[in-house]
Amino acid sequence: MGELREFNVIVAGVGGQGILFTTNVIARAALKVGMNFVQSEIHGLSQRYGSIRTELRIGSDVHSPLILEGTLDLLIGMEPLETLRHAPYVSERTTIVMSDHIIPPTAAYLSRSRIPSLEEILEDLKSLRPKRLAVVDAYGLAERAGDYITANVVILGAAQATEALPFSNEVLRSAVDELSPPRYRDLNLRAYDLGREAVSLPR
Repeated sequence: MGELREFNVIVAGVGGQGILFTTNVIARAALKVGMNFVQSEIHGLSQRYGSIRTELRIGSDVHSPLILEGTLDLLIGMEPLETLRHAPYVSERTTIVMSDHIIPPTAAYLSRSRIPSLEEILEDLKSLRPKRLAVVDAYGLAERAGDYITANVVILGAAQATEALPFSNEVLRSAVDELSPPRYRDLNLRAYDLGREAVSLPR
């Protein structure tokens, strides 16, 4: 790969889904291969189930941590509604890798608002004409790995398998290994591998 000038990533979801860990793994991978990056985090009012997103910009021409709408290369969606919330950032250069598990917002319960179905969300995302849209049974695969809390690592493995990220499998998997607490290391690596396989298999 030649010099990477700009690669923009948003990781979006709700509190408790491991968004910061996921972002830190990508940042560690950038460090491991000597790439420049800047990072920012936007937390919701509630850590648990509130909206959270991180922005990560990688490349030699990157200085500001904020991503302009229409310039996103990879949208990692831990939750479908939170993924759709970032539609203005999506363009034909964007790969979307998303969990299929909807977590209804608390506000929707309180206001008795209708929650869109997964099929409706997918139609809206497809209408944005992204470069690629990969939907993963992240929680099901995380359960297979050994614990549903690894759903974020499943999505990360799936994102690597789309080849959207500018890192090899070995580099990203090594970053997961290094940042995982010892008691979760093997679990996270299994989840990562299952996520990769889910996208690598013929569709």
